[in-house]
Amino acid sequence: MYKSFRVKNFRCFKDLQINDLGRVNLIAGKNNTGKTALMEAMYIFTKPLTPGVLYQLQEARGLDIPSDELPAHWKQFFYRLDSSLRIAIRSIDVKSNSCQELTITEHDSTRQNFHLLENLRMDLLKYGVAGTDSRAVVGTIDRFLEFELRSNEEESESVWFFASPWIYRNRDAEQLSYFIPVQGRPGVQQVSNQFSQLEIDGTVPVLIEVLRIFAPEIDDLRLLSPDGNLVIWADLNGIRLPLRAMGEGMNVISNFAITMLTNPACVIFIDEIENGIHHSVQCKVWQAIGKLARELDIQVFATTHSLEMIRSAYEAFKDDDPYEFRYHRLDRKTDGNIEAVTYNKFGMDAVAAFDFEYEVRG
Repeated sequence: MYKSFRVKNFRCFKDLQINDLGRVNLIAGKNNTGKTALMEAMYIFTKPLTPGVLYQLQEARGLDIPSDELPAHWKQFFYRLDSSLRIAIRSIDVKSNSCQELTITEHDSTRQNFHLLENLRMDLLKYGVAGTDSRAVVGTIDRFLEFELRSNEEESESVWFFASPWIYRNRDAEQLSYFIPVQGRPGVQQVSNQFSQLEIDGTVPVLIEVLRIFAPEIDDLRLLSPDGNLVIWADLNGIRLPLRAMGEGMNVISNFAITMLTNPACVIFIDEIENGIHHSVQCKVWQAIGKLARELDIQVFATTHSLEMIRSAYEAFKDDDPYEFRYHRLDRKTDGNIEAVTYNKFGMDAVAAFDFEYEVRG
């Protein structure tokens, strides 16, 4: 579980430090203060030697990435679109207190020393991309990114990214994580696979307990295929309905719960968590998320624009012992830089006295 992050030269952040992270973290702030960007930086860090996450995050924002214009698109990840800067994402882990840093650097192949280009060429050979023509392939590359990961100031490891076919991953460096964007719902096949895993693990009753927040009359959930597609059906006092037909809120919370139940010991990022969730059940949703996070050893990061969601989170966690919730407010200062203000239990109690009005509208 992560204790802190420092993000430099990424999207809107020149240099942002966020400390005292909890098991469940809620990130708020005005528009254009970098709430989603902060989670994107954290998500990239959980897959530090897997350059394909850049594609995934751009697609989550509804952006297509033509393979012949990659440098123009990866510039969007650099502060002020200046790819001459070096992105640096640094974290400290709670349990081991170890420090890791990921740097992402753009290189111009016409200006690099032989040693750097030779490292790139050796990777082409290692992964079978170029074969005997590796030198010729390197000669066709104008710009490329280097993803470099360093742990506790020890010798670093690098991977390279320069074209859409040249995407690979180092699974050994990854922390299991999932990014749930504002738009987009998991496909039918993915949901059926996940629900099948719940049945194997015997955790379907846990999912039913969570979904009863929205529909107390749910008696059972089954994976059925009346039209050739496997989908989850709910039994409501003898009436069967597809879960997808039961409203946006039901589908949102089922997505959260299924993802958590099938992926213990992971990090989950949820953008604009309030979408589809009525204010009357938000507190119960937070309680369910907190309970699953504790039991499954999951760290949760979520963003919100909703004042009600902040109030609900406070109510849901205020009596917890130990207190594992943190609220982080992002503020843009007069000089344009962004800073994070973090509240623990003492801070949340103080802010609650003012009914949180400043937190979103101030």
